Amino acid sequence: MIKGSATMQGTWNYAHKHQELSYQLLGQTGLSISGAGFGCYRVDAVFSEHVDVLTKALLAGINLIDTSATYADGGSERLVGNVVKELVLKGKLKREEVVVVSKAGYLQGTNYQVSQERKSEERPFPELVLYDEGLEHCIHPEFLEDQLTRSIDRLQMETIDCFLLHNPEYYLLWAKKQKMVKAEARAEYLRRIKNAFTHLEHEVEKGRILSYGISSNTFPYQQNDFAFTSLSEIWDIAQSISPKHHFRVIEFPLNLFETAAMTEINQPGEQTLVEFALNKGLGVLTNRPLNAIKEERLIRLDHAVYQGEAAQQALQFKEKVAALELSWKNVSKLNQLAFRVLHSTTGITAVLVGMRKARYVEDIVQELRHTYAPSDKKETWKRIREL
Repeated sequence: MIKGSATMQGTWNYAHKHQELSYQLLGQTGLSISGAGFGCYRVDAVFSEHVDVLTKALLAGINLIDTSATYADGGSERLVGNVVKELVLKGKLKREEVVVVSKAGYLQGTNYQVSQERKSEERPFPELVLYDEGLEHCIHPEFLEDQLTRSIDRLQMETIDCFLLHNPEYYLLWAKKQKMVKAEARAEYLRRIKNAFTHLEHEVEKGRILSYGISSNTFPYQQNDFAFTSLSEIWDIAQSISPKHHFRVIEFPLNLFETAAMTEINQPGEQTLVEFALNKGLGVLTNRPLNAIKEERLIRLDHAVYQGEAAQQALQFKEKVAALELSWKNVSKLNQLAFRVLHSTTGITAVLVGMRKARYVEDIVQELRHTYAPSDKKETWKRIREL
């Protein structure tokens, strides 16, 4: 078991060792994190290449890791635990230097089997959402306690730095299928989140986590959407639990095609999601920077994956985006431009990037070496949306 957790001094020391790269404070946690995080969605401990690239990233200056209990059916967390432990034992990394984020909510694979076994024993997890065949969802305290215990075991860490509810809006998606009254569904949704937050405050007290938050695909949605997750309502819940709450981080998709977090007015005071989060001092992590989902289509923001006419279209798109800002014009690769647009926007703390290959790590580290001050790009994002 790896003792300790990320600390203000430890992460500052790590950033100081890599002064050529850019770092920001993760909201009010006081932790210094690299502008890019190692996204663990498609990595697994069973692949030696993934061991190598995570090792490469941690030694190159990336000290933020974002994983989940559901990624690779726990294999992603095992990868993180194995690599961090090995580097700590070799004296190449200190536990207090690296920030580990994990999540819970989904019941798939092993979790789903555990759920079925508990049902057969007549002790199911409370408040399960039966979403689809082989897929359930839950954020009840009993489930969260179980998941946190399993995550700590796989990560081999006594403390997880930030623990997120993973897409809690599955309750709303289920409620819509059940044709529930929208107002009733939303009230129950917020009640469940409050119960989860209350439990997570206890986990902070026990030292198993430092802070908590929510990763939701529906944070950027329009206010009238049935599945919309309102950050302002979530913030009010945290405040109602305690003015000294540990709700510190949010995560959501943002990229050159999914622009709503920067362009959709869905918060009080005519604010966007990013503006509201910035004003409340929340750490903001964005995901899917290079894998946009538009009208149920996957669009890869990486020129290397295209050939022929598609490659030409990708190049033309890159040039149109690059022309919007002076500091974007010297970017040669579409994936690096897609990252720079996010990284140079005020309010975005770190961009979570899938780095399954060495070249992905190298491209992002190269981008982190560029010095430019993030700025409010609200109008520029509107122009990106029009493209």
